Amino acid sequence: MYFDACRAIFVTRNCGNPSSYKHLLLAGSILVLWATSPVLAENTWKLTENLEGKTRRVNTELKVQGTMRVNPDGKKVRHYPMSLDGKYVAIERVLGPTSAVRYYETAETHSTANEKPLDDKLPTVKRLISLDTSGDRPILFSPQYTLTREELELISVPGNPVVLSKLLPAQPVAIKQTWSPDDQALAQVLGIDAINNHEVVATLTEVDKSGIAKVSLEGKVSGAIQGVATEIELKGRLNLDTRNQAITWFAASIKEDRTIGHALPGFNVTAIVRTQLEAAEPTEELSDANLAKLNLQANDGSEMLAFEGKEGGFRLMHDRRWHAMAETAKQTVFRMVSDGELVAQANVNRLTNLKAGEQMTLEGFEAEVKKALKERLGQIVDAAEGINSQGLRELRVTAVGTANKMPITWIYYLISDDNGRRYSTVFTFETSLAEKFGQTDRSFMSGFDLIEGAKPTLATSPKEDESEEPALISAKAEPVQKR
Repeated sequence: MYFDACRAIFVTRNCGNPSSYKHLLLAGSILVLWATSPVLAENTWKLTENLEGKTRRVNTELKVQGTMRVNPDGKKVRHYPMSLDGKYVAIERVLGPTSAVRYYETAETHSTANEKPLDDKLPTVKRLISLDTSGDRPILFSPQYTLTREELELISVPGNPVVLSKLLPAQPVAIKQTWSPDDQALAQVLGIDAINNHEVVATLTEVDKSGIAKVSLEGKVSGAIQGVATEIELKGRLNLDTRNQAITWFAASIKEDRTIGHALPGFNVTAIVRTQLEAAEPTEELSDANLAKLNLQANDGSEMLAFEGKEGGFRLMHDRRWHAMAETAKQTVFRMVSDGELVAQANVNRLTNLKAGEQMTLEGFEAEVKKALKERLGQIVDAAEGINSQGLRELRVTAVGTANKMPITWIYYLISDDNGRRYSTVFTFETSLAEKFGQTDRSFMSGFDLIEGAKPTLATSPKEDESEEPALISAKAEPVQKR
């Protein structure tokens, strides 16, 4: 399950006072510590973090408790109890102001939803993760392998250490002085997309004798994730080592009430997150020699996600706007959501096998599409055939028409191999959203591949399957305005 904006922490206070020095040495040490701390004026402090080129160990614990809300039929809302316990241990090397690379020694969760347990664990081959914070939201990806949606959500924990410093004030502050964190910084720390408004107040509560600055955070946040409204109550603390210019500890309690979205359930949960950070030596995985072999910059390819339909018997890669909604041996349903708007739906249907060597012609497939759409069809606007990147035969037919008095575009695919295995995929979207949809179907289908050993089913052909047209394609979420 994904609990990206549901994280929080309560932490114990770290005074950091030395306890085993003689009086003379203790006094001298304190003077040195104060002399090297960034005190810019009497009782004012410059709170800043400088980690470029440094390596640190990150230990995070996450606990979530509450209720999940779903409405699978679009009508009745169902409430299920849920909980999650997560543990993360990683070595992180900061490469620049907006980039870092992290090697996870541990990344695992145990969760329950409606009393059904689920254990998730990041695969060993995907433990090296690159982080890019140059955009509106941190981007996490594997520079070696393609992550699945579940793996991405597993490591998308709020309070990401690479963005915590953005909560600090730009100007020097005095003890008990307050400031309002930047909207984007707060959104990145909470793991949401946008802030509508917030009342979060940050306060420098004290700076102890060892130069550890204690900062508190408290207040309400109205925001959005994937266009879905969310209300958050935040209580947090962080410690900053002013001498070494490094955050050493973060803890927060985050209470969230999130509306049900097109691709995500709603939540009413409280999350507790605790993160401890300390200097560490680079591991072999984060060495210059190893990192030089990798592309650590985020791009369209690195942000793709992998999907393997073990029940359906196929695999593919898609961009992060697509979400798998349901999977059976016969059909898998995906939704494309962009900025909270339901743009399109894709239904992947497994068909009965033909005899080895048999193939449907493009003309025959076009005729099947016409029969499937019946009176909804306006016209066929395109028909083509080819071979995809996996060597499978691909037929593609684009049609426009109306459904429920609404202009609709359908893009049909038929994928087959020489052994007679066949899959049909239909993309459905409002014609007015054609520009936003773009050529997404081509990237979605280009890597479509069949899983060896999957058993054939009694799935129907396109002309017999009335479930191909998404029933909820016209549903839209209310837009959320950024201030």
